[in-house]
Amino acid sequence: MQSTNNSSPRGVLSFPSAARASDASATQGDYAEIHELCRDTNLALQELHHGIANIFHDTLEKIDLDVWTLVQLLDERPSVVQDLMDWEFDTLTTEMMIDYLEKLRR
Repeated sequence: MQSTNNSSPRGVLSFPSAARASDASATQGDYAEIHELCRDTNLALQELHHGIANIFHDTLEKIDLDVWTLVQLLDERPSVVQDLMDWEFDTLTTEMMIDYLEKLRR
């Protein structure tokens, strides 16, 4: 994904090393900015995960397949598929849900 904002940095965001923690060039403001960036990124990833979980759940409802058919399509154990049908997505990574959606799309 490319930024349309020309003022964004073009390089890698460097984090201060532990050895430089007491260095005067690494200010509290720098650490606060890094903390805020990490927090915002974490929240964005959580929103993405929940959004994909909703899409996956809606897809399962729309295709209305039985557990055994989904076991074959997703190449998963019946207990895993039953959890998916019961809206149990806590143990799934975003990547796994995307992989399942791609398998259902075929």
